[in-house]
Amino acid sequence: MASIRTETDGPLGWLTIDRPAQRNALNNAMWADIPRAIAKLDADESVRVIIMRGAGEEAFAAGADISELQQMGDDPNALADFEAKFEAAQAAIEQASKPVIAAIRGACMGGGLALALACDMRIAAIDARFAIPAARLGLGYAAPAVARLMRVAGPVHAFEILATARTYDAGAALKMGLVNDAIPQWHVFDHAEQVARHMAINAPLTLRAAKGTIAALNRADGSLAEAEKLILQCGTSADFAEGRNAFMEKRNPTFEGA
Repeated sequence: MASIRTETDGPLGWLTIDRPAQRNALNNAMWADIPRAIAKLDADESVRVIIMRGAGEEAFAAGADISELQQMGDDPNALADFEAKFEAAQAAIEQASKPVIAAIRGACMGGGLALALACDMRIAAIDARFAIPAARLGLGYAAPAVARLMRVAGPVHAFEILATARTYDAGAALKMGLVNDAIPQWHVFDHAEQVARHMAINAPLTLRAAKGTIAALNRADGSLAEAEKLILQCGTSADFAEGRNAFMEKRNPTFEGA
C-alpha cells in the first residue's frame, strides 16, 4: 500500500516514500501527504534533522505516477490540482525549520529529483541515477522546480538536464553539484544518518538561522528581515551562552534549542 511514512530515532526524523513495487512513484495522495509528514516531524521537539529516503533498494522516487497523469489527460483543472500538490510538497520540505537530507539510492527521476532538490543536502549512492524526462513527455516543467534546479546546478547544467532529458549517474551528478556526496550504495543510509547526527549535536537555532538565511538569499525579493530575526534569536539564546561556556571550559556543549 502506497504511503508516506514517518518515524523518529532520537534527534533524527525519517520520512520514507513507501511504494517500492512502483519504484516509489508518487501518486496524488502521496504528493498531498508530504506536507503533513514534514509538518509532523518539524513540530516534534525531539527531532533536530530530517532524513528523506525511498523504501527498498531500487529507487529514491521514480517521479510522478504517469498512469495518473494519463488519466488526467488534458483536463486543466486536474492538471492544476496536480501542479499545486507537486509544488506544495517541495515547498514544505524547503520551508521546514529543520535541515532535511535526501538519502538517495537507485532512481531519482522527475518529481523524485524535484523533491531531492528541495532538501538542504543530497547524499547519493553510486548506483543512483538522475533525470528529468519532461521533454520526452511533452510536459512543461513547473517554474519553481526549475528555479530549485537552477540554484543547485546553475543555469547551464539546468538547461542541459531539462533539454536533453538524459539520465546521469552519481558521478556526473556530483560534478554538476546535484549531490553533496556519492558513496557505496550499502553505506548511503548509514552515511546520511552519520551526517545528520553530526548536525544534531549543534545548536538548533543556528541550524535554523543558516537554513533561513540561505532561503532568504535565494528569494527573488532579496529580503533578509526574517533571516535577521533568526540570527538575532541565536545571539540572545541560552544555547549561545552554553556554547561560550563550553568553549571556555573545554567541554562539549549541550544545546536545548532555546
